[in-house]
Amino acid sequence: MKEKKEPIPGFSRWFGSEGWKSSLRIKLFIYAIFAIALYLLLINHILPKQYEIRLGKPSPATVVSPVTKVDTYATNQAKREAAESVEPVYIKNDRLTIEQIGKIDSIFVTVKDWLEKDRRDAKQFKAAFEATFSQTFSDSFYQRLLKISPDRLQVIRLTTRQLVSDILQQGVRKDQLSEKQEDVDEKLYLSVNALNSNEQALVSELAKKSLIVNEFYDEKQTEQQKQAVQDAIKPIPINKGQIIVAYGEVVTDDQYRKLQELGLLKKESNILPHMGMLLFIVTIIGILYYYIYRFEPKIHQDNMNLLLLFMVMLLTLLGMKVISYGQNLEWYMIGYLAPIGLGSMLVTLLLNIRLSLVSTVILAIFCSVIFNGENHMLFDFRLGFVSLVSGVTAAYALANARKRSAILRAGLISSVAAVVPVLALNLMVPTEATLREWLQSVGFAMLGAIFSAVLTIGFLPYFETLFGILSPLRLLELANPNHPLMRKLLVESPGTYHHSIIVGNLSEAAAEAIGADGLLARVGAYYHDVGKTKRPQFFIENQLYGNNPHDRISPNLSKSIVISHTRDGVELLKAHNIPKPIQDIAAQHHGTTLLKYFYVKAREKLDHEQVRSEDYRYPGPKAQFKEAAIVGICDCVEAAVRSLSRPTPSRIENMVKKIIQDRLEDGQFDECDITLKELKLIGKSVCETLQGIFHSRIEYPDEPVNLKGAKKA
Repeated sequence: MKEKKEPIPGFSRWFGSEGWKSSLRIKLFIYAIFAIALYLLLINHILPKQYEIRLGKPSPATVVSPVTKVDTYATNQAKREAAESVEPVYIKNDRLTIEQIGKIDSIFVTVKDWLEKDRRDAKQFKAAFEATFSQTFSDSFYQRLLKISPDRLQVIRLTTRQLVSDILQQGVRKDQLSEKQEDVDEKLYLSVNALNSNEQALVSELAKKSLIVNEFYDEKQTEQQKQAVQDAIKPIPINKGQIIVAYGEVVTDDQYRKLQELGLLKKESNILPHMGMLLFIVTIIGILYYYIYRFEPKIHQDNMNLLLLFMVMLLTLLGMKVISYGQNLEWYMIGYLAPIGLGSMLVTLLLNIRLSLVSTVILAIFCSVIFNGENHMLFDFRLGFVSLVSGVTAAYALANARKRSAILRAGLISSVAAVVPVLALNLMVPTEATLREWLQSVGFAMLGAIFSAVLTIGFLPYFETLFGILSPLRLLELANPNHPLMRKLLVESPGTYHHSIIVGNLSEAAAEAIGADGLLARVGAYYHDVGKTKRPQFFIENQLYGNNPHDRISPNLSKSIVISHTRDGVELLKAHNIPKPIQDIAAQHHGTTLLKYFYVKAREKLDHEQVRSEDYRYPGPKAQFKEAAIVGICDCVEAAVRSLSRPTPSRIENMVKKIIQDRLEDGQFDECDITLKELKLIGKSVCETLQGIFHSRIEYPDEPVNLKGAKKA
């Protein structure tokens, strides 16, 4: 509807001269306030609850993890322990073993040659031996060696060789050399051999001197094995829902550390969740803004409609917030009681169903956030999905509602529909809930839908009054013939009442033909002439037997009486708290048209120069919206057609075209956004409706005399 109103003083300075209802600054301000309200309502459901907990003191509450998070400290500790358990990797050098065995063989070859030459001087032998092998032995070793007969050298050599080979094959590390040398005597003692004590002493010393380090630490392979073991350690999580510390339990170092990592201590602050929440809200509002801008231009241009939408959504979210306080581990399913249907139904009734569906999707997302607490999920889409189905069903059930009882019916339909997703979710994971919990979930879902309907019935009149909105239900209540004003019109001005009923039928059909609000046009037509009840006898439709009081008064007085019925009607409508759009139709249906009958009559009685046409025009205003223009056309057409002696289709059509053309040329549609094409459709619709009203009838013949006689007989 197009309304011309002066902007509120001061608003034009800050929010533009076009008025606050269409000001861009006001629009952005409303969106900003809505965003801030959303942030305040939802932030506690995103941020984890923080506690005042001290190390070594009893915990004031049972604290569970709100998220699944890798326990970095525990994971690193496990990796360190695993790495420490890895044995160092040593690589044995077999070439050194072979070299040592070869040295032993060379020693005995040298000794054999020395003995065969019959050289028994120990000092000379020692000097020659050490010069050859760079090995130092005890003096007793040389003395015993020179006393050995050549035929025993082979036994000694093989025994020494075997002993050294066995030990070196096992590998000798640097830190094991002394230990391995000490093992020589034990192995020699346990071995089966035919050596005497001198020979065993020779073997023992030679074997000990022949043992060397042949196994070396491999740092690279050791580190590789440690890394492989660490990589095999899986991250140790702090699971969502895991109890970190129980109520009354003394807080340990490990528990305190976990609380710090999870940000559950009050002294810990993290700005990232706040930033994420802001981005989330900005995204949702951005989507909503674009949808309204792109697909709902009328709502986008009217800040009152935006304010209404956001108030309804915030009211619904507040209802969810209140219910969320009752949610806990035992009663997590209480979230199904969320009154999302309140928002769906109010937006459907007060704005339109398309916007209601979009709002329901957004409210369902917010519902999944608000009721996420006890399930430790950022979004509990189970509750969001049930809310979405319930809200969408309620919106569809209220489409084209014509009475307030339809709200309760929509609530019942929505309650039945809500059972389906609840059962579906429980059947998909049947082990998560008991039969008792199933029944509770179904009961809460059904009760939530009915509760939403009750709240809608309660809040609807307040929104209608506060925003001056005429919902279909309110219009239908006003169309009730038992309304006090309608009864007053019928009793005091019966002719005007029947005239208004016909104008209402004409207006509704014409409005629907051009996509306007047919119900508003019809109800507005019912009340457009209610001001005539103040002086009903001065209007021709209420005059009986041709008694016209205008014949006895001056044209100027008659003009004043007739013109005053619009003003009287508005005052009467205000007194009965009839919504403003109906008042506007009553004030605007004549616009500034000329009272031709009294104007011509005045010119006949007075000097033409003394009579001005401006004095015989209605005060206006002209029609500001389509429904007011339609009622004005139909009002004039109905009265004019009744004056026709023979209302044939062609005469009706010509009359309708002339009235519309005259009003157009008189500028009565200049302040209304109605088009020539729409005026043509209005004329066509009015003609079709009038032809149905003023159709020709068959003239019934008089009864024959014999039939009358037969009847009497």
